[in-house]
Amino acid sequence: MIATRRNFLGATLALAVDAWRPAAAASARVMLDPLQPGVYVARAVNAEATRANAGAVVPSLVHVTRAGVLVADPGPQAVWGRALLGAIRALTAQPVRWVVNTHAHPEHVLANAAFAGLRPRPLFLASAATAALMRQRCEDCLARLTAQLGRAALRGTEIVLPEPALQDGAWLHTGDTAWQVQVHAPAHSASDTVLYAPQLRLLCAGGLAYRDRVPEMQEASLQGWRQALRQLIALPADTVVATATGTPAQTLVPTLAYLDALTDGIGAALAAGRDASQAADAVAAKPFRHWRHFPTRHPLNLQRAWRQLEDAWMQGEPRA
Repeated sequence: MIATRRNFLGATLALAVDAWRPAAAASARVMLDPLQPGVYVARAVNAEATRANAGAVVPSLVHVTRAGVLVADPGPQAVWGRALLGAIRALTAQPVRWVVNTHAHPEHVLANAAFAGLRPRPLFLASAATAALMRQRCEDCLARLTAQLGRAALRGTEIVLPEPALQDGAWLHTGDTAWQVQVHAPAHSASDTVLYAPQLRLLCAGGLAYRDRVPEMQEASLQGWRQALRQLIALPADTVVATATGTPAQTLVPTLAYLDALTDGIGAALAAGRDASQAADAVAAKPFRHWRHFPTRHPLNLQRAWRQLEDAWMQGEPRA
């Protein structure tokens, strides 16, 4: 059943769930915060995955409808996924029918394992590129995340691959709600899927938007990511669920501003004949210095952005 406006703000209290505590993983609980009737987001740490937070850094989207439940980006491991499922069960008896993986980063997708044993079995959905990347990478990603977070955090986590069913421009219908599918490749990752519900004015943007945290650009395309964000900013939306939850002005716009600062500063430095050792001085980073992980993540982003923009500059490509 879909929560009514009368009970939707009270749903969080009805869940009676504890905050995520990695040390008590076996009895972990997930808090679902209501965004609007029938739409919830799992409360997660706005940070990079560490042993201290057990990788619980993804605010999974939960949409409860008369036709079943949609879960987007179920999280990093089976313990978290089972706790998320328990929180959903406190809301509704409707079955989980759709589990969407927006991109192939392990902290977003490895909790598929918690939903694979449900009957009826949910549809696990991703773009063709994301499904292929998960098939190629997930074993290595599981091993790396286990080494990073510890075996206890990844207990019971197995690889569950999605179907390559989500296509750019198509629609995913969940009961009365229609979600427009966008696939941006490459952007934040090699392939990023966005779900947009116009009637809810809601964007599920996966890893494409950050809030008060320096974006992770390990496999990003600077140009592709900026193009994706411009398209998303143009959509009529009130709420964005991505690596954090907020308005477009709190998530999409500052993420684009950071990427634009990298592009403009490094582009000007290249045009002036400077080298990569001067990248930090070239980028106007003051507005972002208070963001989480700035001292560690920003220097890595400078290096990656410089390499990409230098290659484009050498080939005579204009800055997008």
